[in-house]
This record gives sequence, structure tokens and C-alpha cells, in this order.
Amino acid sequence: MPQDMLPEEKLSGQLAFFPEMESEEPASSMQDMRPIPVPAAEQLDHWHICILLSDILLRFEGILPEDWLYGIAVTSGHFSYFVYMDAVGALLEQNAVTRCQKDGVSCLMLTPSGMQSVKHTRYYVPKFFRDTVHLTALRYVARQKALRDLKIVLEPDGREWSISIACFDQGREMMSLRIHAPALESAELLRERILRNPARFFGKLLDLALTNEEEQYDLSEN
Repeated sequence: MPQDMLPEEKLSGQLAFFPEMESEEPASSMQDMRPIPVPAAEQLDHWHICILLSDILLRFEGILPEDWLYGIAVTSGHFSYFVYMDAVGALLEQNAVTRCQKDGVSCLMLTPSGMQSVKHTRYYVPKFFRDTVHLTALRYVARQKALRDLKIVLEPDGREWSISIACFDQGREMMSLRIHAPALESAELLRERILRNPARFFGKLLDLALTNEEEQYDLSEN
């Protein structure tokens, strides 16, 4: 009789076997694991920092107020004062960057040769550092422009606080607003939220004013 035609024999107490599942790591082993450390700015050498500072200028049409670039690089905590000054000095010496005056403000500006150089060398700086510093730069510049066009004053008002906001365009006041907040913390939070994107904030106010409609009343059961 062929082998495949044999009747199936059932054994009493027959056990079923399943593939063994991969065991999880013991808790003690998981606790011993350490996250991959975030790269530190100290890993960049002098040449990389020069490129990175030039790249920040390039993002903003090749020119920034000198104290803004200092705020982005040093005040924000990316580089030390001495590392920053050494890099700026090298860029000036190599004629990659020059000092100039714009609207009465001392600025650092890329020269034509400096602009061409950074376009070819910017990718030598690891993307992690480029993204981190550029994000700081975008936020810093946006905030400085907002502070230039806005005047926000927090004032105590009895037990509450008031936020006085004035929006300017070329020195001319375009809009003013006063908001009450129950506490200083709430007023500071509201100020910070407005400064994150003041153009969007005032744009929504104007859009609401232009599209505001009279409330519709239901007289069907009158």
C-alpha cells in the first residue's frame, strides 16, 4: 500500500509543537542600553564653522546685522564667543565676508567670492548641524523682524494684566489692540504666541473684519 494511503494514526496525549518565539531582552539588558549621543558642536573644526556662518548669511540674501549673526551663533548657545570671533576674523581676512552699513546698522555681508565659495562647500558641514543652526537662524530673524514692526507692552491692571499691541509699517501705526489676561504668566504666554507669527495673527484679525457678517436670526416660529 502506498505510504500516502496509510490511515492516519492518532496517538493519545499527542503534543503540538510550535516554533519558539524570539525572547524579549531582559529588563536589566534594556536598562543598560544607552541612546546614541547627539553630535556636539565641538566636533566641528574651524573650517566647518566658517562655512556654517557663511551659509547662514547666504540664506538671508548674503547679509545680516552683525549682532543678529552673533545672537544666532553665540547667544543661542551654538558656539563660544572665542570660536565665533575667530571664524568671523578668518572670513574677513580671506575677503569672504565684509562689514558694511545698512539703515545705520553694522552688518556682515558675503562678498561675491565668498558667496560662490559657500555654495560649493556648504555640504561639507553635516546636515544635522546645518539644520540645527539654520532653524535657530530662521526663528531668530523672524522674531527680530516682528519686534521691529511690533510694540508689545505688558502692564499690571489691578489683579490682572493687560497686553498692549501696536503694529507698525515704516514707522506708521497700522493697528493697535489691548487684551486682558488673568495673570502675568498668561500674558507672557500670549505675547510669545503672537511673536511666533505676528503677520498671521494680524492677518486673521483683518480677514475676520472683512468677512464678518451679521448674525442670522430664525423667525420661522414667530
